[in-house]
Amino acid sequence: KVELIGQVDMLHDKSSSYDFFSITKDLEPPGSLFESKQYKWKFGAVDFSNETYSGMNVRLRYFVRLVVIRGYSSNVTKEIDMVVQNLYPAPELNSSLKMEVGIDECLHIEFEYDKSKYHMKDVVVGKVYFLLVRIKIKHMELNIVRRELAGSSGAQQTTDNETLTKFEIMDGAPVKDQCV
Repeated sequence: KVELIGQVDMLHDKSSSYDFFSITKDLEPPGSLFESKQYKWKFGAVDFSNETYSGMNVRLRYFVRLVVIRGYSSNVTKEIDMVVQNLYPAPELNSSLKMEVGIDECLHIEFEYDKSKYHMKDVVVGKVYFLLVRIKIKHMELNIVRRELAGSSGAQQTTDNETLTKFEIMDGAPVKDQCV
């Protein structure tokens, strides 16, 4: 038999594997096979709504599993992974993003980015406004962080942050009303 399977694996807990999608086709009725044989098979229109993902805690994968069931010995199983990537058009509404952060009566900074959603090949363009500066700042850097949340909410949920890259955007102390 041949199976097309979509599966979510929690990598820190091998027992919590979940098959969210499965199609099975029998290639041959039970009997004896005495020679090499080739089979043609096809799964019809399949909805791959989830993309393949491989993170630090969780993996979503699609694979084809071929199983030869033998009555006299253990079964022969072969799995072949496949990658699913869904292509979506760019968002039509992609407004700018502004946020203010600070420490009461010490530091007030406003960040402004030209877009709120970025493609992996985009260039991040933005401005940093120093509205109030009463502490010494040595440097400032921009970190691109991938955050992965896995598991159900509560005690079972794990969160991992991975810094993908860092950019130093300022070296030295800023003054009030400076824009970087």
